[in-house]
Amino acid sequence: MSLESKRDDFFNSINSTKKNTNKKSYLAFKKGIVLANLTNDNSGNLKSNIESNISGVTEVTEVTASNDKACRGNPDKKTGVTGVTFLHSNGVNHIESPPHKIVKVEIDRPCYAAYDDFNEFGNAGVYYHGIKTDRNGDTTETNDLICDPLHIDAGSCDSGDHNHGLLLRFKSRRDRWKKWLMPLEMLSGSCEELRGELLKQGLNINHHKRNMLPSYLQSQRPQKQLECALKVGWHGDIFVLPDQVIGNRDDIFFQTDHAITAEYGRRGTLEEWQQHISRYCLGNPLLLFQTSISFAGALLKKCHIDYAGFHIFGDSSKGKSTGHKAAGSVWGGEGFRKSWKATGNGLEAAAVLFNDGLLALDELGDSDPREVNQIIYALGNGTGKQRANMKGSARPVSKWRIVLLSNGEKTLESFFQEKGLSVKAGQSVRLLQIPVFGQYGAFDNLHGMKDGRLFSDTLQKSTTEFYGHAGITYLENLVEDTQDFGGQLELTLQKFTSDSMEPQEHRAARAFALVALAGELATEYEVTGWPEGAALQAALVCFQKWRNHRGTGATEDNVILESIKDFIDRFGDSRFTPKADNRTTMKADRAGWYSGKYNDERSYLFTSAGLKDATTGYDLKRVIEAITKANWLTHGSDGKAQTQHKVQGRNTKLYAITLKD
Repeated sequence: MSLESKRDDFFNSINSTKKNTNKKSYLAFKKGIVLANLTNDNSGNLKSNIESNISGVTEVTEVTASNDKACRGNPDKKTGVTGVTFLHSNGVNHIESPPHKIVKVEIDRPCYAAYDDFNEFGNAGVYYHGIKTDRNGDTTETNDLICDPLHIDAGSCDSGDHNHGLLLRFKSRRDRWKKWLMPLEMLSGSCEELRGELLKQGLNINHHKRNMLPSYLQSQRPQKQLECALKVGWHGDIFVLPDQVIGNRDDIFFQTDHAITAEYGRRGTLEEWQQHISRYCLGNPLLLFQTSISFAGALLKKCHIDYAGFHIFGDSSKGKSTGHKAAGSVWGGEGFRKSWKATGNGLEAAAVLFNDGLLALDELGDSDPREVNQIIYALGNGTGKQRANMKGSARPVSKWRIVLLSNGEKTLESFFQEKGLSVKAGQSVRLLQIPVFGQYGAFDNLHGMKDGRLFSDTLQKSTTEFYGHAGITYLENLVEDTQDFGGQLELTLQKFTSDSMEPQEHRAARAFALVALAGELATEYEVTGWPEGAALQAALVCFQKWRNHRGTGATEDNVILESIKDFIDRFGDSRFTPKADNRTTMKADRAGWYSGKYNDERSYLFTSAGLKDATTGYDLKRVIEAITKANWLTHGSDGKAQTQHKVQGRNTKLYAITLKD
C-alpha cells in the first residue's frame, strides 16, 4: 500500500463520521480537527503523534507566531487583505516529499498567509484566505494559492528617501531560496515585467491567480528597513556587489529592476585559481598586465581617477582572448565578459553594472564603427545620455567609473578607416592601444607545455572552472586598507614618466601606473601568488610597447598629419590638378592644385575648403599649428599661413603643403 493510501486510512480511523475521505479532504481540514505528525517506522508502518499544541512555528522577518494563530497585522475585512503569516522556515521539498507535521493555525479572514511547508490548505506557498458572501447572505471561506513561498523580509530606500523597494525572499522550482531587492515602481501598471522577472528566477506563480500577487506585495509593511544601492561599486566605505556587500555594514543591499545575475559568479577556490590561472601569468608580461587590469577598477575612486582604457590588438589566434578571459576570471565566468557588438544604450547599462570594476569587451571588429566612435567617449567620460521620461521631464543620468579592457584584430585607425572615419586624439588617449607581443603570440613562457596553442587552450579551460574568488578576496582586503592610495599612485607614476614626455604620454602613464599599483596590491594581499614587483615590471613593458606603437609627438598632431596624407593618397589627381596647366579644367569637388612632378617633391596647394575637408573634425587654426610644427606648411613673406598663387589666370590664396617624413 502506498504512503498516500496509508495516510488516508489513518485519517479515516480518527474521524469515523467522515466518509469518502481522500487526498482532497486531507488537504482541506475543517476547523478544530486534531493535528497529526505522520512518519514511517523501520517496518514501513505509519505512526501518529497526536498533538494539541504545536511548536515549531518559526519567526521570519519580524513576524511573531503565538499559540498557532496567524500573524494578521491590522486586517480590514471590508477593504481587503493586510495580514500575513510566515510559518515553517525549515520546510521540506513541498513538491516531492510528504509532510512530517501539519500545523493548524487560526486565521482572521481576510488575510494573506505564506507557508514554507505543506499545510492544511495544500502545498507550500502564499495564500489569500478570503470570505465570499452569496446573495442569500451565506458565507464561504476561500483559500486561493497565489504562488510558491515568497516572503517580504524588509523595505528599502536610498539616503534621500527615494527609490523605495522590497526585499523579496522566495523559493525557486529547484527548491532553493533566493533574494531580490525589488523596486516598488515595478508594481505600477499591469506588473507583467515583475511577474516575468520572478518567473525567470524560478518562482512558480498560479497563472489563474497571478493578478493577486501585486496586491500581496503592496499589502506588506515590513519593520526592517535597508538602504538601497542602485549600482555596483563603492557606497561610502563599503563595496556593493549584486549578491553581497563587502564591508562592515549589513543594512545595504543592491536594488535593481532585474534579479541577481551571474556576472559576478564564483566557482572553485582561490587556491585553485592561483594554481591553474594566476601562476601561468609569470614570465608573460602581456598576460600578467591584462590580469592586473581587472584589479584596477576598484582603485579608481581611491586614486581620484574616473577612467582608464586599454585595447589589445593583433592577428587572430595569438592569445588576445586568452588574456581577456584570464582578466575576467578574477570576477566571474564566461558571462562576465561582454561584446563590442552592442548598442550605446546597452553598453551604458553594462558600464553601470560594472561600476568601479572591469568592463571587458571582446572583439572590436564585431561592432559598428559609427557606434564605437561615440561609445569610446561616453565610456571614458563616465556619463550616459540625458533622456526624458514619459512625461517629458529629465530622467536621472547614469554615471560610472570603469577600467575598460578591449581586444580585437584591428587598431582603432584601421577599424574606423573602413567607414571613412578618422581617429580623434581623445579616442586614442581614452583607449590605449597595445600590440600583441611575445615569442609565442602573446606568450613568452609556456610553463613546460609543447606549444602556444596548448598553453592557450589549457588556460582558457581553467577560466571556466575557477573564477570569482580572487576579486572577492581583493575587495575584502581593500575595504580594510586605509593607506593613501593617491600618494602610492604618484610614487608608482615616477617609474613611468620623464621630463621629455608629451602631456598625453603623462596621461597614459598614469593609467599604466594605476594597473601596476593594483597588481602589486593584489600581490600584497596574497591574492595572485606573484612575487613582489612582477605587476610593476609587466606594466612598464606594456607601457613601452604602447609608446613604440604610438610614435612621438602630440597625438592630435599625428592624427592631423596622417589625415592630410591619407586624403592626398586617397583622392590625388581626382581632386587636384597641375598648377602649370592653364587650361580651364573643371573639378566637381576641387580640393586644390599641385606643383612639381610626381617623382619630385610635390607641393599641394589646398583651398580653405579642401584643407577643412581633409582634416574633418579639427579646427583650422589647430590644423595650421600642426602642419607648421611639422614644417609641412610654406608661409608667405608676410608670415601668414596662406600664400598668393596665380592659377589659371587669377590670383588665389592657398595653403602650400609639402609632405615630409
